[in-house]
Amino acid sequence: MSQHAQRRKLPLIAVYGETAAKAEQRVTELLQAAGASPAEVHTLIAAIQAGAVEGAQGEVIELDTQAPSGSSDHVDEGWFRAVEAIASRLAHIADRTVRQARTAASVPDTPPVVSRPEQNSLPTPVDSVGEDQVHQVIEAAERIFVSLTGYAGFDRDLSEEILAVVLKSVSAEEQESYVTQLEAFAEANRERLGQMYGKYGPGGQLADESRCYLTHQPESVVVCERLDTVPMWLTSVWNDEIDAEAVLERFTQLWRFGL
Repeated sequence: MSQHAQRRKLPLIAVYGETAAKAEQRVTELLQAAGASPAEVHTLIAAIQAGAVEGAQGEVIELDTQAPSGSSDHVDEGWFRAVEAIASRLAHIADRTVRQARTAASVPDTPPVVSRPEQNSLPTPVDSVGEDQVHQVIEAAERIFVSLTGYAGFDRDLSEEILAVVLKSVSAEEQESYVTQLEAFAEANRERLGQMYGKYGPGGQLADESRCYLTHQPESVVVCERLDTVPMWLTSVWNDEIDAEAVLERFTQLWRFGL
């Protein structure tokens, strides 16, 4: 067996995700109730996220002179290069997080054309989504997905099953005009969507449907829109009803960071 095959996996932090998801959803609700637009809310949260990443990057940089004592020059150099690579990656993630949020906010007509709830009222959750609504959203998502990928070998039954859950993260006030909202999102983010599908979708160089089937399914367009709009609400309904938490986690990383 090769040395690479024996290499142990690094531990993944999985302690604060749910807490952060609930906190972000609450902050989103409060800001929107106060009159902030979805684009403004997204930009503000992205700035906070980027600041947290930047803080982590600062702590990583402090490791550059902390190689194990007594190490050889070769080990010291390797240590420094590793710290340099990680710090650079974190800086890139922070910059990209803010840049993508600002780009989305600057696109004309990006905010959804919906009838807003009364001032200071919170979005109204829905207990279930009707079949007609699910089918309308599927048809729109399929048109967008096929236009970006040229791929039609997806599982429509799976799309219906997933969207019946995902669309619960769309408020009652938004349900009627959600297709219009989805189409506006896809138009504003067409390049970004195309890059993700081109890399991880059908025929992509890094495609791995067994680890993240969403990259090969049209409902992924809806998931992307919800991740950019109400990520914590989406995470909550997904984890409550779909037994595939790792799939959403992986897809979130692909969409946000291209990892």
